[in-house]
Amino acid sequence: MELSIIIVSYNVRDLLRACIHSIFVQLGKIPLEVIVVDNCSSDESATMVEKEFPSVKIIRNHFNAGFSEANNQGINIATGDYLLLLNPDTLLLDDSICRLISFVREKNNTVLAAPKLLNADRSLQYSAWHDKKLSVLLQETFRIFTSAYALEKYAIPYEVENVAGAAMLFSKSLLERTGNLDTDFFWMEDFDFCYRVRKCGGAVFYFPDAVVIHHGGKSVIQDPGIMYANDNIGKLKFYKKHKSAFQSIIAGLLILFHLFAYTFFLLLLSPFSKKYREKLFPYFHATVKFLKYIFGKKVPIT
Repeated sequence: MELSIIIVSYNVRDLLRACIHSIFVQLGKIPLEVIVVDNCSSDESATMVEKEFPSVKIIRNHFNAGFSEANNQGINIATGDYLLLLNPDTLLLDDSICRLISFVREKNNTVLAAPKLLNADRSLQYSAWHDKKLSVLLQETFRIFTSAYALEKYAIPYEVENVAGAAMLFSKSLLERTGNLDTDFFWMEDFDFCYRVRKCGGAVFYFPDAVVIHHGGKSVIQDPGIMYANDNIGKLKFYKKHKSAFQSIIAGLLILFHLFAYTFFLLLLSPFSKKYREKLFPYFHATVKFLKYIFGKKVPIT
């Protein structure tokens, strides 16, 4: 088996159907397997896969296991020489994944490579980022900087620090050096995995000769409070795992200031606009969950 494609799905049945269809249309000539891990969807996603794509392997979870744990379930049964972690809200174009495999093979299977991601309107989607250094966290707190690479870096294959987890391809031999995804992360798991690839002597590449459409965040946007909470908790978990205790404390304070400041800002503006009222509760929810986490309480991912 040359390629195993692993898709973790949660309540995006129609997008999942389109994604799987695009796989078989674009990659029907190479030996591959498709593994769908359904995180307890309520929209009959798993049943749809079983009925419409009988060759696809399906794992039904009875709870939302999150991105990392569910991907690991797929990884553990995958038989391909190359693994593609693919979001269900994506569409493959042309022979992009074949090009991606060729690129990884040319690099002696020591790299993780990600394609160019396009929005539904075919505009560029930023999908390569610098590490979340303390200076980056500080600037992101005040919305004066983004950690995404500059636009000109998206034109040619380029070695980067981190890529989006929406579509990541790597060899099974590289996985043997890095280990599986860290199930302690519900967010920032792609940053953690890219960091470990680099730490074990590999490299992370953005490869724009391969193109994938990514509708973006269709699962997580169903509950922005969970999204904000796990995003910020994930950043602190990353610091606690890979950085010093001092850096972790500073990162925690910056994140906490960001959450408090924006919650207060939204509270002041909420009487004047529905837009701010809709954002207030998710930010408040994220602040409460973050406080619970830093005070040592177990915080569920949902």
